[in-house]
Amino acid sequence: MDLDWPATKKNKELALHFVRKGIRLSMILLDKDSNQNLEVGLRQWTVPVGVLLDGSCEGAENALEKASKEVLFDAMHMWLILENFEKYNSSRKLPIHDILQRLNLSVDADIVVARKEGEVYELTDVFNFGKIQGNNLEKKVIGQWIPDRGLRGLRSSNEFKYYERWNFNNLTLRAITVILDRPKVFDPKMLADPGYTPGVSVMTKIVTQLLWVLKDKHNFRFNYTIVGRWIGSPERNSTLAVTNALFWGQQDISCTCARIFTQWLDWVDVFFPPATTLQTKFYYLILDTGVGDYENRFLTPLSPGVWWWTIASCIAFTVILAFTAVLEDRQEPGLYASFSVFAIICQQAYEDGINLFDEVSSSQGRRMILLVVGLMSMLLYNYYTSSVVSWLLNAAAPTLADMDALINTDLELVFEDIGYTRGWLDNPGFFYYSGYKNPKEDILRTKKVTNAKRTTPLLQPVATGVNLIRSGQYAYHTEPYTAYQVISKTFEDKELCELGSLQMMAPAYVYIMAQKRSPYKQFFVWSLMRLNERGHLSVARARASGFTPTCSGQTPRALALGQAAPAFAILAQVALFSLLILVCEIIYHRIQHRKQIRILNTGERAPPRQNDSDGE
Repeated sequence: MDLDWPATKKNKELALHFVRKGIRLSMILLDKDSNQNLEVGLRQWTVPVGVLLDGSCEGAENALEKASKEVLFDAMHMWLILENFEKYNSSRKLPIHDILQRLNLSVDADIVVARKEGEVYELTDVFNFGKIQGNNLEKKVIGQWIPDRGLRGLRSSNEFKYYERWNFNNLTLRAITVILDRPKVFDPKMLADPGYTPGVSVMTKIVTQLLWVLKDKHNFRFNYTIVGRWIGSPERNSTLAVTNALFWGQQDISCTCARIFTQWLDWVDVFFPPATTLQTKFYYLILDTGVGDYENRFLTPLSPGVWWWTIASCIAFTVILAFTAVLEDRQEPGLYASFSVFAIICQQAYEDGINLFDEVSSSQGRRMILLVVGLMSMLLYNYYTSSVVSWLLNAAAPTLADMDALINTDLELVFEDIGYTRGWLDNPGFFYYSGYKNPKEDILRTKKVTNAKRTTPLLQPVATGVNLIRSGQYAYHTEPYTAYQVISKTFEDKELCELGSLQMMAPAYVYIMAQKRSPYKQFFVWSLMRLNERGHLSVARARASGFTPTCSGQTPRALALGQAAPAFAILAQVALFSLLILVCEIIYHRIQHRKQIRILNTGERAPPRQNDSDGE
């Protein structure tokens, strides 16, 4: 391209050249008074856009300043700026490098200045590690371009640009992080310490460890700002939080991470891959009183069908045995058959004064009937007892199954004093824990928090909240990592075996955040992907995961009275029924005894028979 050509002919040839190469082209003529359409054509950040600017134009300097205000010097806008010193000398303009020095450039800038010296254009890569942070312009010659000959001596043509921008020259990035109770003396080491630090969440520790790996490799540092909440309103004069500080441009990056909802993506950008996951639970001691939806079902091994078939079989056996008793001329065959079958089911013997194995008064049918009933009863008892024992040994501890069960308990809810909990409590209809619209969260908030009678403050530190759990009257909401740091040091094995938990927030990905269209997004996404490939993310998560105490199993788990209530109810019913049978037997025995006495008395007073008198 020859910059000495007439403007009209040059623009026409340039447009035809791009069209022949299959490149879509939009051309804007700039002058010192009219370049308002420049940022309109370039204001998009979804696909890369190439920008060719003739630095000799009257409006070039003004266009560059507007592009700087619109943050168009980023990874999505690749600039090629033509510079001609001869025209600068004639019109007394500032060199392009001097103009770029005062513009808002950063490490993601993709600008190449083509300076013409004779017939050769010298190509210089221009960027800044951070103009806002006070750094100077970085310039590096990458090759030459000669018309009709093409590129010569081009270096790093196939390498990602951050390999050439590896050393950040001790750049200071403004980092914001969250500590619940701001310490009087802040030491950055507390953010990365693998051990438990009160007020510092596990996801903050994981992010800090990852960012410190990058800090050491790429020679930059952080200037920390401490806040107490992750999410804050973007309106001015709102409580300072991570999201609104990034939204207002006061910070560059978050040295922590957060769960992201769609509307928050209008405030901040997130870095991939996610640093870790966040989950929360309610912790409580397993309930041992009352009967409710959360109790174990005691009499489930035998289904209703089995019970009905058992009853039908007993009735059939009773009828058959009664029929055989009639054939044997037994007295009261119905009672005899009923009591015989009932006694065999109870694994007892029924004595009616006749030996079971007396061949004279017994039959093979009676023996077979009683044998079948006895075997059936034995199998039923074995099946039932083995099912119950297996169920009691293999069943999980009787914990709360869902939010409905928690709502129906008498447990008083207590929460960790943390930012996302305050947001959930203060914003009805904000379904932070479910991640989607879930009316059960509103019911839980209304019944167990807003309208509940309280005996202790709602928000409690971790140590106090865990101690409340030990009383058996409270359920404490916090992260597993935070809870187990205190539980592992204070709970005994018996308490660990009685400890239950209800998942409130399922494991959700959390992301490092930065300013919207942050100039460091491309670098950190690339860097975090490299760390993930080399296992740094797994190592950081393992270091900060902490110890999770579990029940040793040496302390037996007793069946709670409330859970065994059906069994005790049945035992009481059977005991009363047995007393009723005993009373009936006593009454029956007394009636029979009186009949026998009456018969004996009547027989003694009766006159002698006629045959006896004749014989005499």
